[in-house]
Amino acid sequence: MSSNKGNFAVVLAALALAVSIYGVFTGNEVMVTHTGETGSSNTDEYNGQWVENNSNDSVSAEILELRRYILDLEERLNNQQFNDVEVPQGMPVQADFQDAVLEVIALKEEQDLQKLKEKNPMYGFYEDLPEDYEIRIKTDPDYARQVGKDLKAQIVDENLSTTERLAAMSQLQMTMFMLNKTEMPEYDYEAVDAILSIGRNSSDDKVKIQALEVVAHTPVADARVSDSFMSLLEKEDNDYIRSMAAEGLVAQYYKSQSKQPELSKKVAQDILGLYDNASDAKLKQLFDNIIGDARMLDELRKAAGQ
Repeated sequence: MSSNKGNFAVVLAALALAVSIYGVFTGNEVMVTHTGETGSSNTDEYNGQWVENNSNDSVSAEILELRRYILDLEERLNNQQFNDVEVPQGMPVQADFQDAVLEVIALKEEQDLQKLKEKNPMYGFYEDLPEDYEIRIKTDPDYARQVGKDLKAQIVDENLSTTERLAAMSQLQMTMFMLNKTEMPEYDYEAVDAILSIGRNSSDDKVKIQALEVVAHTPVADARVSDSFMSLLEKEDNDYIRSMAAEGLVAQYYKSQSKQPELSKKVAQDILGLYDNASDAKLKQLFDNIIGDARMLDELRKAAGQ
Protein backbone atom coordinates (compact mmCIF):
# COMPACT_ATOMS: atom_id res chain seq x y z
CA MET A 1 0.00 0.00 0.00
CA SER A 2 2.77 2.47 0.90
CA SER A 3 4.48 1.78 -2.42
CA ASN A 4 1.31 2.58 -4.37
CA LYS A 5 0.77 5.66 -2.29
CA GLY A 6 4.29 6.84 -2.99
CA ASN A 7 3.82 6.29 -6.72
CA PHE A 8 0.63 8.31 -6.77
CA ALA A 9 2.28 11.07 -4.75
CA VAL A 10 5.03 11.30 -7.34
CA VAL A 11 2.52 11.42 -10.20
CA LEU A 12 0.46 14.01 -8.37
CA ALA A 13 3.45 16.22 -7.62
CA ALA A 14 4.68 15.96 -11.20
CA LEU A 15 1.31 16.84 -12.66
CA ALA A 16 0.85 19.75 -10.29
CA LEU A 17 4.31 21.04 -11.17
CA ALA A 18 3.65 20.69 -14.91
CA VAL A 19 0.37 22.57 -14.72
CA SER A 20 1.70 25.33 -12.45
CA ILE A 21 4.68 25.93 -14.72
CA TYR A 22 3.13 25.56 -18.15
CA GLY A 23 -0.41 26.63 -17.37
CA VAL A 24 0.71 30.25 -17.63
CA PHE A 25 1.06 30.02 -21.40
CA THR A 26 -2.70 29.81 -21.85
CA GLY A 27 -3.44 32.56 -19.33
CA ASN A 28 -4.73 29.93 -16.84
CA GLU A 29 -3.13 29.53 -13.44
CA VAL A 30 -3.82 26.70 -11.06
CA MET A 31 -2.58 26.78 -7.49
CA VAL A 32 -2.76 23.59 -5.39
CA THR A 33 -1.83 23.47 -1.69
CA HIS A 34 -0.20 20.23 -0.50
CA THR A 35 0.36 19.35 3.14
CA GLY A 36 2.15 16.53 4.85
CA GLU A 37 5.07 14.37 3.83
CA THR A 38 2.83 11.71 2.31
CA GLY A 39 1.35 14.14 -0.19
CA SER A 40 -2.04 14.70 1.47
CA SER A 41 -3.94 17.86 0.68
CA ASN A 42 -7.19 19.63 1.28
CA THR A 43 -9.20 20.08 -1.88
CA ASP A 44 -11.40 22.64 -0.14
CA GLU A 45 -8.39 24.93 0.24
CA TYR A 46 -8.04 25.54 -3.46
CA ASN A 47 -6.83 29.13 -3.23
CA GLY A 48 -5.79 31.52 -5.94
CA GLN A 49 -7.73 29.71 -8.67
CA TRP A 50 -8.70 31.69 -11.71
CA VAL A 51 -9.14 31.12 -15.41
CA GLU A 52 -8.89 33.90 -17.98
CA ASN A 53 -10.40 33.42 -21.40
CA ASN A 54 -8.03 33.43 -24.32
CA SER A 55 -7.96 32.44 -27.94
CA ASN A 56 -6.34 29.03 -27.36
CA ASP A 57 -9.50 27.17 -26.31
CA SER A 58 -8.12 23.70 -26.99
CA VAL A 59 -5.11 24.18 -24.74
CA SER A 60 -7.29 25.82 -22.08
CA ALA A 61 -9.53 22.76 -22.08
CA GLU A 62 -6.53 20.48 -21.71
CA ILE A 63 -5.27 22.44 -18.69
CA LEU A 64 -8.71 22.34 -17.09
CA GLU A 65 -8.87 18.58 -17.65
CA LEU A 66 -5.45 18.18 -16.05
CA ARG A 67 -6.69 20.19 -13.10
CA ARG A 68 -9.68 17.88 -12.67
CA TYR A 69 -7.35 14.91 -12.91
CA ILE A 70 -5.15 16.31 -10.14
CA LEU A 71 -8.15 16.96 -7.87
CA ASP A 72 -9.38 13.41 -8.42
CA LEU A 73 -5.98 11.99 -7.54
CA GLU A 74 -5.76 14.18 -4.45
CA GLU A 75 -9.12 13.01 -3.20
CA ARG A 76 -8.30 9.36 -3.78
CA LEU A 77 -4.94 9.85 -2.15
CA ASN A 78 -6.62 11.25 0.97
CA ASN A 79 -9.06 8.34 1.04
CA GLN A 80 -6.28 5.82 0.26
CA GLN A 81 -8.06 4.68 -2.88
CA PHE A 82 -5.10 3.58 -4.94
CA ASN A 83 -6.64 0.97 -7.20
CA ASP A 84 -8.46 1.45 -10.49
CA VAL A 85 -7.89 5.21 -10.76
CA GLU A 86 -9.90 6.35 -13.75
CA VAL A 87 -7.91 8.47 -16.13
CA PRO A 88 -10.05 11.15 -17.82
CA GLN A 89 -10.60 10.56 -21.51
CA GLY A 90 -7.71 11.90 -23.52
CA MET A 91 -5.40 12.16 -20.51
CA PRO A 92 -2.11 10.20 -20.52
CA VAL A 93 -1.63 7.12 -18.36
CA GLN A 94 1.43 7.02 -16.14
CA ALA A 95 3.56 5.25 -18.77
CA ASP A 96 2.91 8.09 -21.25
CA PHE A 97 3.13 10.93 -18.76
CA GLN A 98 6.67 12.00 -19.73
CA ASP A 99 5.73 12.23 -23.41
CA ALA A 100 2.68 14.30 -22.54
CA VAL A 101 4.72 16.76 -20.47
CA LEU A 102 7.38 17.02 -23.21
CA GLU A 103 4.63 17.77 -25.71
CA VAL A 104 3.36 20.60 -23.52
CA ILE A 105 6.92 21.94 -23.15
CA ALA A 106 7.45 21.85 -26.92
CA LEU A 107 4.19 23.74 -27.46
CA LYS A 108 5.20 26.33 -24.87
CA GLU A 109 8.60 26.84 -26.53
CA GLU A 110 6.98 27.16 -29.95
CA GLN A 111 4.58 29.82 -28.66
CA ASP A 112 7.41 31.69 -26.92
CA LEU A 113 9.43 31.67 -30.14
CA GLN A 114 6.46 32.97 -32.12
CA LYS A 115 5.97 35.80 -29.62
CA LEU A 116 9.68 36.66 -29.84
CA LYS A 117 9.52 36.76 -33.64
CA GLU A 118 6.47 39.01 -33.49
CA LYS A 119 8.20 41.33 -31.04
CA ASN A 120 11.58 41.40 -32.84
CA PRO A 121 10.98 39.91 -36.29
CA MET A 122 14.34 41.06 -37.62
CA TYR A 123 16.06 38.59 -35.28
CA GLY A 124 13.74 35.69 -36.06
CA PHE A 125 16.29 34.30 -38.52
CA TYR A 126 18.45 33.03 -35.67
CA GLU A 127 16.11 30.17 -34.72
CA ASP A 128 15.84 29.11 -38.35
CA LEU A 129 19.58 28.66 -38.88
CA PRO A 130 20.96 25.12 -39.29
CA GLU A 131 22.39 23.69 -36.07
CA ASP A 132 25.84 23.48 -37.68
CA TYR A 133 25.70 27.01 -39.11
CA GLU A 134 28.55 28.47 -37.06
CA ILE A 135 30.95 25.56 -37.55
CA ARG A 136 30.24 25.45 -41.30
CA ILE A 137 30.83 29.19 -41.57
CA LYS A 138 34.19 28.77 -39.85
CA THR A 139 35.37 25.62 -41.64
CA ASP A 140 33.93 25.92 -45.15
CA PRO A 141 35.10 29.10 -46.97
CA ASP A 142 32.92 28.38 -50.01
CA TYR A 143 29.84 28.06 -47.79
CA ALA A 144 30.72 31.30 -45.98
CA ARG A 145 31.16 33.17 -49.28
CA GLN A 146 27.86 31.88 -50.64
CA VAL A 147 26.03 32.85 -47.44
CA GLY A 148 27.53 36.35 -47.70
CA LYS A 149 26.45 36.71 -51.32
CA ASP A 150 22.94 35.46 -50.60
CA LEU A 151 22.52 37.84 -47.66
CA LYS A 152 23.84 40.81 -49.64
CA ALA A 153 21.34 40.04 -52.41
CA GLN A 154 18.50 40.04 -49.86
CA ILE A 155 19.66 43.30 -48.27
CA VAL A 156 19.55 45.27 -51.53
CA ASP A 157 16.41 43.59 -52.91
CA GLU A 158 13.67 46.21 -52.66
CA ASN A 159 11.05 43.61 -53.54
CA LEU A 160 11.56 41.94 -50.16
CA SER A 161 9.86 43.17 -47.01
CA THR A 162 11.63 45.58 -44.67
CA THR A 163 11.77 42.87 -42.01
CA GLU A 164 13.46 40.40 -44.37
CA ARG A 165 16.07 42.94 -45.44
CA LEU A 166 16.85 44.02 -41.87
CA ALA A 167 17.07 40.37 -40.82
CA ALA A 168 19.53 39.67 -43.65
CA MET A 169 21.74 42.57 -42.52
CA SER A 170 21.60 41.34 -38.92
CA GLN A 171 22.63 37.85 -40.03
CA LEU A 172 25.45 39.25 -42.18
CA GLN A 173 26.80 41.17 -39.19
CA MET A 174 26.49 38.14 -36.94
CA THR A 175 28.31 36.01 -39.51
CA MET A 176 31.13 38.53 -39.71
CA PHE A 177 31.52 38.47 -35.92
CA MET A 178 31.47 34.65 -35.93
CA LEU A 179 34.40 34.73 -38.35
CA ASN A 180 36.18 37.24 -36.10
CA LYS A 181 36.43 39.71 -38.97
CA THR A 182 36.10 43.48 -38.99
CA GLU A 183 34.99 43.56 -42.62
CA MET A 184 33.55 41.39 -45.38
CA PRO A 185 33.34 42.01 -49.14
CA GLU A 186 29.56 41.74 -49.01
CA TYR A 187 29.31 44.16 -46.10
CA ASP A 188 29.99 47.24 -48.20
CA TYR A 189 28.61 50.75 -48.73
CA GLU A 190 25.82 49.45 -50.98
CA ALA A 191 24.55 47.17 -48.21
CA VAL A 192 24.80 49.86 -45.53
CA ASP A 193 23.11 52.47 -47.71
CA ALA A 194 20.28 50.05 -48.48
CA ILE A 195 19.52 49.80 -44.76
CA LEU A 196 19.92 53.55 -44.20
CA SER A 197 17.54 54.13 -47.11
CA ILE A 198 14.93 52.02 -45.33
CA GLY A 199 15.18 54.39 -42.38
CA ARG A 200 15.22 57.52 -44.52
CA ASN A 201 12.16 56.53 -46.52
CA SER A 202 10.04 55.28 -43.62
CA SER A 203 7.60 57.40 -41.64
CA ASP A 204 7.59 54.78 -38.87
CA ASP A 205 10.00 55.60 -36.03
CA LYS A 206 10.18 51.92 -35.11
CA VAL A 207 11.53 51.06 -38.57
CA LYS A 208 13.98 53.97 -38.46
CA ILE A 209 15.26 52.83 -35.08
CA GLN A 210 15.68 49.22 -36.22
CA ALA A 211 17.58 50.31 -39.33
CA LEU A 212 19.87 52.59 -37.34
CA GLU A 213 20.54 50.02 -34.64
CA VAL A 214 21.77 47.59 -37.29
CA VAL A 215 24.23 49.96 -38.99
CA ALA A 216 25.10 52.71 -36.48
CA HIS A 217 28.44 51.01 -35.75
CA THR A 218 29.08 49.75 -39.25
CA PRO A 219 32.72 49.02 -40.08
CA VAL A 220 32.22 50.79 -43.42
CA ALA A 221 33.81 54.25 -43.25
CA ASP A 222 32.40 56.37 -46.04
CA ALA A 223 31.60 60.07 -46.44
CA ARG A 224 28.13 59.18 -47.70
CA VAL A 225 27.43 57.19 -44.53
CA SER A 226 28.56 60.05 -42.28
CA ASP A 227 26.42 62.46 -44.35
CA SER A 228 23.40 60.24 -43.71
CA PHE A 229 24.03 60.41 -39.97
CA MET A 230 24.42 64.19 -40.21
CA SER A 231 21.09 64.47 -42.03
CA LEU A 232 19.33 62.46 -39.32
CA LEU A 233 20.83 64.62 -36.59
CA GLU A 234 19.68 67.79 -38.31
CA LYS A 235 16.16 66.67 -39.31
CA GLU A 236 14.90 64.11 -36.82
CA ASP A 237 12.93 64.98 -33.69
CA ASN A 238 13.10 61.60 -31.96
CA ASP A 239 15.81 61.77 -29.28
CA TYR A 240 16.72 58.08 -29.54
CA ILE A 241 17.12 58.26 -33.32
CA ARG A 242 19.35 61.29 -32.91
CA SER A 243 21.42 59.55 -30.25
CA MET A 244 22.00 56.56 -32.54
CA ALA A 245 22.94 58.88 -35.42
CA ALA A 246 25.37 60.73 -33.11
CA GLU A 247 26.98 57.43 -32.11
CA GLY A 248 27.24 56.52 -35.79
CA LEU A 249 28.93 59.81 -36.64
CA VAL A 250 31.50 59.45 -33.85
CA ALA A 251 32.13 55.85 -34.95
CA GLN A 252 32.80 57.12 -38.48
CA TYR A 253 35.42 59.49 -37.07
CA TYR A 254 37.27 56.66 -35.33
CA LYS A 255 36.98 54.16 -38.18
CA SER A 256 38.41 56.57 -40.75
CA GLN A 257 41.37 57.79 -38.67
CA SER A 258 44.02 55.35 -39.87
CA LYS A 259 43.08 54.82 -43.52
CA GLN A 260 41.12 57.93 -44.47
CA PRO A 261 42.56 60.96 -42.64
CA GLU A 262 40.70 63.46 -44.80
CA LEU A 263 37.37 61.81 -44.01
CA SER A 264 38.31 61.73 -40.35
CA LYS A 265 39.02 65.46 -40.45
CA LYS A 266 35.71 66.20 -42.20
CA VAL A 267 33.73 64.13 -39.69
CA ALA A 268 35.48 65.87 -36.79
CA GLN A 269 34.51 69.22 -38.30
CA ASP A 270 30.91 68.05 -38.74
CA ILE A 271 30.71 66.87 -35.12
CA LEU A 272 32.09 70.12 -33.77
CA GLY A 273 29.80 72.16 -36.03
CA LEU A 274 26.84 70.46 -34.38
CA TYR A 275 28.35 70.47 -30.90
CA ASP A 276 29.14 74.18 -30.91
CA ASN A 277 25.65 75.09 -32.12
CA ALA A 278 24.34 76.90 -29.07
CA SER A 279 20.74 76.70 -30.31
CA ASP A 280 20.56 72.91 -29.83
CA ALA A 281 21.34 72.11 -26.21
CA LYS A 282 19.94 68.57 -26.50
CA LEU A 283 22.32 67.73 -29.32
CA LYS A 284 25.27 69.07 -27.34
CA GLN A 285 24.23 66.87 -24.43
CA LEU A 286 24.06 63.85 -26.74
CA PHE A 287 27.63 64.39 -27.87
CA ASP A 288 28.77 65.07 -24.29
CA ASN A 289 27.43 61.63 -23.35
CA ILE A 290 29.27 59.98 -26.25
CA ILE A 291 32.51 61.97 -26.24
CA GLY A 292 32.86 61.58 -22.51
CA ASP A 293 35.43 64.15 -21.45
CA ALA A 294 37.37 67.31 -22.35
CA ARG A 295 40.36 65.32 -23.58
CA MET A 296 38.32 63.73 -26.35
CA LEU A 297 36.86 67.11 -27.26
CA ASP A 298 40.39 68.54 -27.54
CA GLU A 299 41.35 65.61 -29.79
CA LEU A 300 38.41 66.34 -32.07
CA ARG A 301 39.34 70.03 -32.29
CA LYS A 302 42.91 69.11 -33.16
CA ALA A 303 41.76 66.62 -35.81
CA ALA A 304 39.46 69.28 -37.28
CA GLY A 305 42.37 71.70 -37.54
CA GLN A 306 41.04 74.12 -34.95
